[in-house]
Amino acid sequence: MAEQTEMQGCESCGAVNRRSYQFISFANLEAADRRTHDEREIALCTSCARKERKRMSSEPHPAAGLTRQELLAELDRFFAASGVFEICGRCHQQGTGCCPPTCRVMGAAGCDPANKYGKTVFCAAFLCGALLNAIAECDAELARTLRWIKTELGPAEFRVYQMITRVPKSAREEVRPLTLPARYPHLTGLTNGEKLRENLLALTAEILEIRRRWHAQERLEQRSS
Repeated sequence: MAEQTEMQGCESCGAVNRRSYQFISFANLEAADRRTHDEREIALCTSCARKERKRMSSEPHPAAGLTRQELLAELDRFFAASGVFEICGRCHQQGTGCCPPTCRVMGAAGCDPANKYGKTVFCAAFLCGALLNAIAECDAELARTLRWIKTELGPAEFRVYQMITRVPKSAREEVRPLTLPARYPHLTGLTNGEKLRENLLALTAEILEIRRRWHAQERLEQRSS
């Protein structure tokens, strides 16, 4: 069965030089819930993929939900107000940051959204386990929302993230995004970042220590592999 699939061509024109593309959309745009997204894959040649993107971009988009830039701006406001950016910056300064050093958006103290390449939804939605656990100590419901955002909103741009962070082509995901979602769900619980700030920043030393231990363990595993 697998061999037959490999022999199939472009689903639009039949050309043999096809690639796998992924299309993700969000059914419920009024509020983030646990019903997640709609996802499908389609095999197209480069020419047909270009035509399909053009066709999709000409279709009317739903008025509900957030645009990509609105989503990124809302996440940035929350991270700035809550102190997340400050903690992540200190983590990068001590050499234990999550972001690859090859990323085009990296500055001296971590992510620099003002960089011309911009931030992707994947990296904007990503929070390490140490930080998420600390947020859960301050506000369990907010932590659940952030985990949902990380799991459901970020993956739609993972391939874009790989390009921005300069992952070698041979190591990138084979399935490419056909187009990014036109609209994202409204987020809940992110308007009160200031209320989280004092308690979260009080846990900074603990978060940084956990990251140091994890980083040391990761290096040991890399040496032994």
